[in-house]
Amino acid sequence: MRLSSHVDPRRRRIGLNLGLDRLEDRTLLSGGTRFAVYQGQLTTQSSDAFTVQIDRHGFRPARGNQVLLRIDSRASGGTLDPGAVDLDSTGPRAVRVVSERDDAGSGTDGITVAAAGPGALTIRPTAEGGTQGGYEVGVSLAGDVNGDYRVDRADLFAIRSAIGRTPGSTSAPEAADVDGDGAINLRDWSLAFRNLGAATSIRPLDLTAKVDPSDDPDGDRTVDEDVAETDLIGTAAPGSTIRLDVGGDGTFDATTTAAADGSYRFAVPLNLGVNPFAIQARGPDGQVASTSLSVTRGPVADAVTRSYDFAQGAQGWTADFADLPVDPNDTYELDSGIRDLPSELDGDGTGYLLQSHNRSDDVFMFLTRKLTSADGIVAGQEYQVEFTLKFASNAPSGGVGAGGAPGEAVVLKAGASTIEPTTVVQNGYDRLNVDKGNNSEGGTAASVAGNIANGLQPQDGQASVPYVSLSREHTHTATVKADAQGNLWLIVGTDSGYEGITAVYFQSIAVTLTPVTT
Repeated sequence: MRLSSHVDPRRRRIGLNLGLDRLEDRTLLSGGTRFAVYQGQLTTQSSDAFTVQIDRHGFRPARGNQVLLRIDSRASGGTLDPGAVDLDSTGPRAVRVVSERDDAGSGTDGITVAAAGPGALTIRPTAEGGTQGGYEVGVSLAGDVNGDYRVDRADLFAIRSAIGRTPGSTSAPEAADVDGDGAINLRDWSLAFRNLGAATSIRPLDLTAKVDPSDDPDGDRTVDEDVAETDLIGTAAPGSTIRLDVGGDGTFDATTTAAADGSYRFAVPLNLGVNPFAIQARGPDGQVASTSLSVTRGPVADAVTRSYDFAQGAQGWTADFADLPVDPNDTYELDSGIRDLPSELDGDGTGYLLQSHNRSDDVFMFLTRKLTSADGIVAGQEYQVEFTLKFASNAPSGGVGAGGAPGEAVVLKAGASTIEPTTVVQNGYDRLNVDKGNNSEGGTAASVAGNIANGLQPQDGQASVPYVSLSREHTHTATVKADAQGNLWLIVGTDSGYEGITAVYFQSIAVTLTPVTT
């Protein structure tokens, strides 16, 4: 990968291909406010190209009737490692690359600083090492530190004041690192000085979206239960192509064109509950913008809190085992159900026992419970899930065992899923149908909540010690979305790397599901 900031200044000849793919909202990169933003997909079979017209209608040049542009490229999906862009110009003074980096600072973003004269400047994103995926390319005025779309003495002062500091630290704006080398120095000031006086009237494509006020007069994106269809309306640049993704699943379902006043409208169906939508606009100049919104039909979701004390029975929770042979023999010592708590725990009562002997090196034993609209779950709503888990373990801290410690190598996991967690047969083994990760790694359906080590030290190589009641607080690292009927499933279990017997008594599970607004 090239790290030199000086490259061959000769013109680069490129072709033109304007194929764009699904877009996502992205924050600005360092280097100043971008006046143009382009997004798309790079593959080994296709490439994209975009044109910026450098003329007196859109730019005020700096010295020499040129403008110094900073063009950044970053990955937005897939395995893409973006390189510095390729450039070409139709103007008599063409384009000259002043600084180029395939890996700006300590990251993988590509940064190019180029001097462009009047004419059509064509920009082509590139990929390194045959990688492919989504990208975003932004164009800004080199040296525009304060984001006012011009380079003036205030920008020069800001860069000089930040020399020697790390970009992004106190009193050192990231935009002051003009060439993207990870340091603010006199070269950055010199580039900005060269661009002194440059300005642009071009702005990023603006896209707005909301629910028709006739159905949503207060603008909270909530409509009455009897509203089975509404209109999404908004504005973009006149002539922009607007695409609608119903459900936010990445597939565009409808297309329209922004009118002369920039307005557009889509009629959309609404299911009961939360309805997600994504909208993308592509302007006449090739710029792109995207936004998303969710429309709730019917009651707004409230937080849902449920508590289950297994002294009162199973209360709808069921047990299962995964990552073991389809027909495990008796040596796996599988057991589950409501059982009396071990005698060494204070008081009487019952817990939900999960027990297995991990002979497959990867047994996952788990409890699941379905929550429905009767529990307050709103169809299509996305939730953050928090757990309080109380359980009894006889696995010591600091123990030693085959495959790992009986306490620390048995990982406690908790989470939730839109579909019911169950086992499916794969190559003679029962595997879980949702992503719970593997061993010490969590997944989107179940994330790591700790382990089952109970704090007691083993004596003389003991693999178990007296049971101790433990409590774990856990916020699931992923959100969960209720299905169209208002259902979702909770999941709690242990993922074992210890090749011995594990027997855990769950005493209670408390859960709070907080609606996530978009």
